Amino acid sequence: MTRAVVEVIAADVGGDYTAFLDKDGLRGARIGVPSDTSDVANDVYYGPLKARARAVMRETIATLEAAGAVIVRANIPTAGWIGGPGTDMAILDRNPESPDRNKPVRRPIVLVYEFKHDLNAYLRDWAKGTGVKTMADIIAFNAAHADKALRFGQDLFVAAQATRGDLSEIEYKAARQMDLRAARDLGLDAYMDAHKLDAVLFPGWSGAAIAAKAGYPSVMVPAGMISGATIPGVGDKDTPDYPLGATFAGRAWSEPTLLRIAYAFEQATKARRPPPGVPALAPECMRLAPAK
Repeated sequence: MTRAVVEVIAADVGGDYTAFLDKDGLRGARIGVPSDTSDVANDVYYGPLKARARAVMRETIATLEAAGAVIVRANIPTAGWIGGPGTDMAILDRNPESPDRNKPVRRPIVLVYEFKHDLNAYLRDWAKGTGVKTMADIIAFNAAHADKALRFGQDLFVAAQATRGDLSEIEYKAARQMDLRAARDLGLDAYMDAHKLDAVLFPGWSGAAIAAKAGYPSVMVPAGMISGATIPGVGDKDTPDYPLGATFAGRAWSEPTLLRIAYAFEQATKARRPPPGVPALAPECMRLAPAK
């Protein structure tokens, strides 16, 4: 994480987060690890990890402790990660590549309803140089070029297009409030209050949903390399090594704390490296924001 990157992050809020980049920033930080193996049903973030990912996270935790962090192992309350009632909906899966093809699958209501609203806003306000102006235009384009554009179908697009697109529906408003209650009030807030935490450590993207639903920030930095995802159509052959990140999540407006923790961890590990076989960046790609 270079200082140039942090300056870009801070630009929109008028601050300078580089003041919080401290290589000793882990000393005394209380970091929650939501993994209590005595309660397997709630060990949802670390329990499913494969051997190599588990080893990376074990090394991550050891590094944090060696740098002075206090590690608190405890599961996040069930209501936090499982979600509230009325927060998901069924859509028909027509994806030819999906094992659930032609079956109903559950998707978050907030995701489906905000998808149309936000994508239409992006196409209207930012994508000026294209004739594609709405989600309906994208659906029509995909259908007209099905051989190239619809390998995986577009079920989420179709479901989102059926909404009004203005977030006025009562089911959306109810689901949004239930997301906040579950992920924020009964989830991360309750968890961090109970254990007096500065941040919560998640493997890779596994904590993305609970933090996003709560409206809370996260920062991910490289932690190590893993493999093990089976390549479709190639039998049991695994993918080449690829990075696994350590994600630090916190409360609203805790960006300075998260950046301090993430930067200190990054400096302690120097784990960032490209996957094997990936060519080096072209020189012109490295002229955008020189590191300080």
